[in-house]
Amino acid sequence: MSKYPRWTVAIRTDANDIARKVTKIVGLKSGFSVLTPYHKASKGYICKMPIDPDKEGDYVQPFAETIGFTSESRVKLTYHADGFVQFSSEKPGEVISGRDPKTGEPKGCALFTNPLKSPIWSGPSIAITFWGLEDFEPLDPSDDEAIIFEPCHFYYRACSPNTANCWVLDIYIFPAGNVPPCRWEENHLVLDAAVEPLNPPLLSVRRFSVLHLPEENIFLGLAINSAIGSAPPISGWILSGPGDWTKERKGHVLVASYPREGIPTEGRPPLDRKSPEFSM
Repeated sequence: MSKYPRWTVAIRTDANDIARKVTKIVGLKSGFSVLTPYHKASKGYICKMPIDPDKEGDYVQPFAETIGFTSESRVKLTYHADGFVQFSSEKPGEVISGRDPKTGEPKGCALFTNPLKSPIWSGPSIAITFWGLEDFEPLDPSDDEAIIFEPCHFYYRACSPNTANCWVLDIYIFPAGNVPPCRWEENHLVLDAAVEPLNPPLLSVRRFSVLHLPEENIFLGLAINSAIGSAPPISGWILSGPGDWTKERKGHVLVASYPREGIPTEGRPPLDRKSPEFSM
């Protein structure tokens, strides 16, 4: 058994349905990883997506403008304590990752963001979108340690219980050393926090499931959103990581899409370690 904490997160969309496992969060000696091992898709598109802070509101960034790669295996997102964030393979050694031992520069799809001791917590650092949940592995009813999100926990984003077809898990990182005032509810800690500006001075209060990573002395806050998505595949997931942009500077965020059906990948280099075509 690992000495570092790990949690399975599941979603139950209806009280009469079985809960489906959607992601796993694993504490590390220095940081944590987020995995999506419960879906059959293994071929994905991995990229650094440009962000322009001068563009207001929601906008879709063309894939042609991304710095992207293909992958023939699933990746995980790892946030290291020093702020180095990368995609690496779910099974060790399958995709190019890590840093150049001489320069310290990333060797795969990665970037540098705030260190965990001073994270960006005005919004989620990680978000995972899931759809077609019937293709995710069912949760064993005997697993009483899993964090299960049900309809009573969902926040609806421009949709209703009848129109929602995708779910977005937001993961916030609360500053190190700040112990949030939590309550014990449904076998895990919960926290109510005002995190979303509405129409000043109004703020939206959201309820988070709270996870403690003792190695870094930080807390993660998890909340689930319901939305209406239009992804081409019948089922899949998109894992979005933190970015290196600010309100004053353009930058990128990390994104992995599985499966990659519908994404134009012609000319994109493979990220797979064994591929003879790989080059950086």
